[in-house]
Amino acid sequence: MTQTNERSGAVTSTVGDRPPKTRRARREIAPSGKVAHEPQLVQRSIVRAGAVHPLTCIIASTFLLYGTYAVSRHRQYLTAGYDLGIFDQAVRAYSQFRAPLVPLKGEGFNLLGDHFHPIIALLAPLYWLWDDPRMLLLAQAALIALSAIPVWRFARRRWSASIATLLTIGFLLGWPLQGMSDFDFHEVAFAVPLLAWLLDALDRDRDVEVAAAGAMLLLVREDMGAVVLVVGLLRAIRRRPRWPGFVVAAGGASAFVIITQLVIPAIAGTGYQYWDYSVLGSGPGDIAKTVLTHPWTIVADFFSPAVKTYTLIALFGPLLFLPLASPLTLAALPILAERFLADRTSLWTTEFHYNAPVWAILFIAALDGLRRVDQFHVPRSRTRVRTTIGAAAMISVIPVIATTGFAGTAAGMFPLARMVNAQAWSLSAHTADQQAALASIPVDTCVTADDRLAAHLTKTNRVTIPGISAPSPDYVLLDLDQAYPANPHPTQPWRNATTEGVMTTALHEGYSVEHVYGHVVVLQRASMAPRATCRP
Repeated sequence: MTQTNERSGAVTSTVGDRPPKTRRARREIAPSGKVAHEPQLVQRSIVRAGAVHPLTCIIASTFLLYGTYAVSRHRQYLTAGYDLGIFDQAVRAYSQFRAPLVPLKGEGFNLLGDHFHPIIALLAPLYWLWDDPRMLLLAQAALIALSAIPVWRFARRRWSASIATLLTIGFLLGWPLQGMSDFDFHEVAFAVPLLAWLLDALDRDRDVEVAAAGAMLLLVREDMGAVVLVVGLLRAIRRRPRWPGFVVAAGGASAFVIITQLVIPAIAGTGYQYWDYSVLGSGPGDIAKTVLTHPWTIVADFFSPAVKTYTLIALFGPLLFLPLASPLTLAALPILAERFLADRTSLWTTEFHYNAPVWAILFIAALDGLRRVDQFHVPRSRTRVRTTIGAAAMISVIPVIATTGFAGTAAGMFPLARMVNAQAWSLSAHTADQQAALASIPVDTCVTADDRLAAHLTKTNRVTIPGISAPSPDYVLLDLDQAYPANPHPTQPWRNATTEGVMTTALHEGYSVEHVYGHVVVLQRASMAPRATCRP
């Protein structure tokens, strides 16, 4: 792609939207009209003598906001064994230099045989400071806050510091990040800042950083290999030499195959359990056949049922569909395809943590797309107006909805509204009953607990939840207000359990009701000889 200089008439290359590599090209006109050297632009604006940079305030405020909200959920017993308790057991094992065996997933269950996420071991030293599941909630808040750095830098290279700040706030208040914070802790929290860093490094033509961010993403989860593959190909297309991009792409593809076909099956002792794509087939041969003979079936399945289209609109709509103007959006395609072509309905919605890594990619792609839209040959003053209006429109809807908490679907998509309407701070009588029941459980005992109570016991007890195979527990802790929906799934056998069924079985096996606190029941095993295996 070429562009004619308006003053000199010279033709210059704009492949990948990069300025020509000349001394003059390294100088750019800042929005204030002053000349700034692009390599030093961010550094000079971050460090100001005697002043606190807005980015520092954004990071600190975001950490405080998400950290406070997450801890408030734990205080209200809204966190769960699945997933906070699971990761708490795994990280605690890492902190004690043990394999990540997680009783909440089953007897002797190594969590690396579920998903491949060794990066969570980086959180182990935090448990040396404070051994508590809330440490994971604070760590996730910190990861969300740190993702502001690459997003702000990406925006700052294109617009003024004020616009970059507003855009970064819009990114951080996006409903996908709120949804992730509203769903305990998950390894994809690492993917948010790493994906933003990866695309920022790609935009700055920093091959070493692209390789480093890509390598770290491979430690977040096995499906990130497909994302690294796409980003590597984008790097190869952007500029010469091509080989660094092809190396990154090959590394991502190889890691995906090796981890899913060799590493995880070797650890789990079974095949990779998350391949549930009936529309594609059961193996590489079936996939190739489906792609060649029924490609439109795949496309149709990507958008239907309607909940998938709704989720896509919820992702692209707040960004004014600007990601569609940027090739960086291709990096989100593997994650979206993994979700929308799967048989599991929980992957299709706006709920849980699944949208957070997609949001990181699409937001940066929207910034890139907005800049591309502004590169039409129009007077400079009009360009600035369009840029400012577009940037303001892109971030205006999100903070308003997030802080006011409209009723209905919007309130569910923006859970931080609970901090505005005081729902995050209220404690009910049932909460007091839950607290009393937990206090009645002695430490170093084996407990089968309700999912909403399990994460409060993983620090002191060996905990499972109903429906998971485990040695006979010393105590069974049931919250009769919590229903276990009958929704069978091979990776979630606990969903087949019901509170009434668990209680009936326990009484039949000789357990007796020890305490009743409102609707929370504590049952105790007849023989209470101490067991070393009941330590956390």
